[in-house]
Amino acid sequence: MKAAVFYGIRDIRIEEVEMPRIQDDEILIKVKACGICGSDLHMYKLNMFSLALLRPLTKGGIPGHEVSGYVVEVGSKVREIKEGDRVVAFNSGGMAEYAPVRNVIKIPPEVSYEAASMLEPLSNSYYALMKGNPSSEENVIVFGAGTIGLGILQCVKALDIHINKLIAIDLSDFRLNKAKQIGVDETINANKTNPQKKIKRLVETVPFPLMPVIRMPKVDVIFDCVGYVKDQKGSIVLQQAVNMASPNTGRIVIHGLFEDIVPINYMEVVTKQITLMGSYGFTPETVIKSLDLLRNKKVDESQIITHQFPLDQAREAFETQCNVDESVKVLIKP
Repeated sequence: MKAAVFYGIRDIRIEEVEMPRIQDDEILIKVKACGICGSDLHMYKLNMFSLALLRPLTKGGIPGHEVSGYVVEVGSKVREIKEGDRVVAFNSGGMAEYAPVRNVIKIPPEVSYEAASMLEPLSNSYYALMKGNPSSEENVIVFGAGTIGLGILQCVKALDIHINKLIAIDLSDFRLNKAKQIGVDETINANKTNPQKKIKRLVETVPFPLMPVIRMPKVDVIFDCVGYVKDQKGSIVLQQAVNMASPNTGRIVIHGLFEDIVPINYMEVVTKQITLMGSYGFTPETVIKSLDLLRNKKVDESQIITHQFPLDQAREAFETQCNVDESVKVLIKP
């Protein structure tokens, strides 16, 4: 069968590889769509997380863990799944014509293969949103209008959370326009405007407890969907979030991955009593709820999927995903 094989930094080749042989507890699917994840980009550009993200071959490995398709073979120990079922899985090896997977989820007839391949990132977004737990009339900032950040915005709208101000910050006008389409109140391009200065003009202020004469913007929840990307210039997003967060009520949910160790001034975390939370992956509950959002058409993933490439153009697909000025979510369709 044909597969995209990763060998090293920016080295993906289309090759003929052996057809997978499934174990008793595995399922073989014919892949219909596979998304390029942000973690896949860390691997592609820096060779990070390769062991976790690849289905290993004798040489190299097959990436892709946001994968949907239909079942062509089931192992002897598999129950409740049969040949022909439409399924989605979060297993490595999806950038190939066929993939061996476990723990699949059936795709409802209302959900396309393309939308189903977005279930994993949408479940991540839902999980991060639940951690931040924004409530009525709070001000919320999302740093990073990529797949996860836009997914958080979609979930806010789909769940009808009555936020006072919903603000997206990014370096790409293309991605910020997607945020506008979803329905944010304000967008800030951090390449053009100082985010902290503009935030002070967009939201009300509250006194700083240690020095009440100093007033700070009331920013209750901040989602850091950027982390740290080595080739991006400017202030570290997490430090910006710490600077912006409200005293006492401020919560920062960190979902972006970090390509290196970064320095952070924690004095404001202490003095403002900010809550920092890591967010990674999803839970079974957020997967079920995210699938319901797709089935009920409360979330439209066509807002985020910007490109679809055949398997033969996997390298071009990765390079397009790297270009934040023209893409959000790129799918590979064997």
